[in-house]
Amino acid sequence: MLSLMLVLTLMGQVAGAEGVAVPAETQERLVEQYGLDAPPPPVWDWSSVDVGVSGITGGMLFVYRMMLNPLGVLLQEMLYIL
Repeated sequence: MLSLMLVLTLMGQVAGAEGVAVPAETQERLVEQYGLDAPPPPVWDWSSVDVGVSGITGGMLFVYRMMLNPLGVLLQEMLYIL
C-alpha cells in the first residue's frame, strides 16, 4: 500500500510547475550565454510503444497482484524480461 501511495504521489504535478513559463527574453539570454542548441528530436515514437496494460482491468489486476505477493510478481517480471 505504501508503494502504491508513492507511485501516485510521483505521478502528481511537480512543485512550482503551475504553468509558469520562462519569459522569451530570459530564454534568449540563456541560449546566448550558454551556447545552447535546439533540443534534438525524440528518438522514440511513443505512439507505437506497448506498455503491457491495455485497460483499467489489467492495471488493477497488476496492482492487486503486487499487493498480495510483491516478490512473486517482481520475480515473474524479471524472468519475463530475460
